Amino acid sequence: MEGVRGARERIRPFLAPTPLRPSLAVPDVDLRLKLECWQPTGSFKVRGALSFMTALDEGARDRGVVAASAGNHALGVAFAAECLGGTLNATLFVPTTAPRAKLEKLERFPVDVRLAGATYDDSVEAAAAFRRETGATEVPAFEDPGIAAGQGTVGLEIVEECPGAGTIVVPVGGGGLIAGLAVAAKAILPGIRIVAVQPEASPALRESLEAGRPLFTYPARPTLADGVSGGIGQIVFDHRDLIDDVVTVTEDEIEDAIVALLSADQVVAEASGALGVAAVRAGRLRPGDGRPVVAVITGANIDTRVLTRLLAARS
Repeated sequence: MEGVRGARERIRPFLAPTPLRPSLAVPDVDLRLKLECWQPTGSFKVRGALSFMTALDEGARDRGVVAASAGNHALGVAFAAECLGGTLNATLFVPTTAPRAKLEKLERFPVDVRLAGATYDDSVEAAAAFRRETGATEVPAFEDPGIAAGQGTVGLEIVEECPGAGTIVVPVGGGGLIAGLAVAAKAILPGIRIVAVQPEASPALRESLEAGRPLFTYPARPTLADGVSGGIGQIVFDHRDLIDDVVTVTEDEIEDAIVALLSADQVVAEASGALGVAAVRAGRLRPGDGRPVVAVITGANIDTRVLTRLLAARS
């Protein structure tokens, strides 16, 4: 918990708390949206990147940083580099399949973006090779205490803004967000429920729990929620006792949630960001105690062509 509080102090000069507001997307449920999609990069990932990079010593900053990302983590690292004066060299490896919306945003920052392979794993290998060759400091996407602490500041804000919340629903990819969030939220509200949501195409957390070991890689099927596709990290597995339930949602339910958020709440969410609302709309969890349910909307960086297709199909 002290790590999360320390991370908040480091990132406070650069990031304001995101709004927590009621939603009309699910009838008969007191649903609140934690709008991480309103971060300056359009994703919660900026919290972890700032937490990690503001803690670097001068030598590490001089050597520069490197990161691999499907898009949102790269944007977080790029924003953090700019916040630190724009003189820190940041090299970012992203797959050629990264959404266009994320690549276009990256072009606005003073960073070196390199396309590497068709998958996130390809970009990870390229970033690792670059680190070995140059001595640059790797900024992990999720598997680092400083990163998880930065993401955990979301949990602090939720319980401070909504102390009566009964459940927090969290999209899970690598798991840094839910690990940090659960530590922070349960330290203040021990009885709050933390529910993880993944697409049915990539249920790596659920299967890791069943296997009794973390699945660092996972052969995910194609999913619109590409930001949470693949394996989990050790940190979330080590904090698995803080997670009360793990649910999955279908591709159709994810698409339905994206459209519902836009039509009912005027909130633009990418597929990964809409997982929590998808779970509530689909009835995967329906708390009966009447207390608010908070869904973390983790990102907004959806390709406009995808959004247009979804709206046309459901108009």
